[in-house]
Amino acid sequence: MLATMRKKAAVPLAEWGSTLPRVAAKVIADADVTQPHVYLRFSADPTNLGMARRDIGDWAHALNLGTNLTQDIVLALDEAATNAVEHAYLGRSGPVTLFAGCDKSGHCAWTVVSDNGQWRTPRAGPSTRGRGLQLMAALADECDVTSTVSGTTVVLGWPIEHIRPLGGDTGFRYAQKVS
Repeated sequence: MLATMRKKAAVPLAEWGSTLPRVAAKVIADADVTQPHVYLRFSADPTNLGMARRDIGDWAHALNLGTNLTQDIVLALDEAATNAVEHAYLGRSGPVTLFAGCDKSGHCAWTVVSDNGQWRTPRAGPSTRGRGLQLMAALADECDVTSTVSGTTVVLGWPIEHIRPLGGDTGFRYAQKVS
């Protein structure tokens, strides 16, 4: 499945990174793209979230990050991507861009999710929704949310001892898709 998704991205990773807020731009600039990583751009449609979750899970598995950390990363990233899909574009279409990778030291796993939409202030008062930002902050060791007139960017980070790729060739190098 990943082989079919490995299409050349319309915007190179470094170029995209240079358009992001400072924290996210630093994460992208310091990413070790010689190791497994994910760089996806997809339309803000809920049907695309499953693909994003699978790719992030495959990436974390390829790095042998362990079950608990993998689940935390997938859940936090899914929340960030879901927020972009559900809230950024209200009534219109737009892109969601996602990156997952490790820094060059191999000691931190990072995810970046960005959209070009508009920030929606969380509603006040009791609700069964609206806990996504708290959930992301609880699951990640680093959580930075930046909203500007050009969109919202979420950066999440987790310390890791070092990259411990699975023995043998997992077949996973990177996933890139633009739709």
